[in-house]
Amino acid sequence: MGDPAAQHALADSLRPLDLAAAIAWYRKAARGGHVGAQAMLAFLLANGVGVPANPRAAVAWYRRAAAQGDVGAQNNLGYMLEQGAGLPRDPARAAGWYRLAALQGSATAQVNVALLLLDGRGVARDEVQAVAWLRRAAVQGNMAGQFRLALCLSQGVGVPRDPVEAARWFEAAARQGDREAAEALHALRAAGAAQKPADPQATLSDSAQDGDETAEEWPPPPAPGTAVWVENDRR
Repeated sequence: MGDPAAQHALADSLRPLDLAAAIAWYRKAARGGHVGAQAMLAFLLANGVGVPANPRAAVAWYRRAAAQGDVGAQNNLGYMLEQGAGLPRDPARAAGWYRLAALQGSATAQVNVALLLLDGRGVARDEVQAVAWLRRAAVQGNMAGQFRLALCLSQGVGVPRDPVEAARWFEAAARQGDREAAEALHALRAAGAAQKPADPQATLSDSAQDGDETAEEWPPPPAPGTAVWVENDRR
């Protein structure tokens, strides 16, 4: 009967079984203004999943979803602009969309903003601000943010050199499966630049038993009210 929410729900249920039918319903829901359907249709078109890849059409649907405030669409539209996929490359406009998503709590967008700031692409180079964005992403558990923050700390980029804290973030990323972080952590310790940090859970447990009410988790949890978005990481 034309209800976009129902069309989107039907498309989601069909996607694992009949992708072609799902895409037809995503398209109907997207044309009806459903932001989730617009973002999903854009993703499928951008990556050529179930349909021929069509970056220009993907950009058009990402724009519509991003204009409605969809964080993933904002980040992905920024990526399309940064890479010049489906439209001319424009890192300055990419930075604007990344920042919108980053301000809403997207850890992936926070990393993307930081990378532009570190390189001075589309924005004035600002290593201090880049580190601040990386720290926000790292605290949310974003592996790429943890690795990049650790690199900055180990090299003194945008922040005073701190190999001990760098080792802690390298370890946090390594525990999520980042091999580069594990190698960097090993190199730091082999050079004697950082002592191996105590096991976070053990430290927390011991502190609690000793009556220390200020014991902190590592990595620290997101600040209250911070949205945690699950998105694809990139370097």
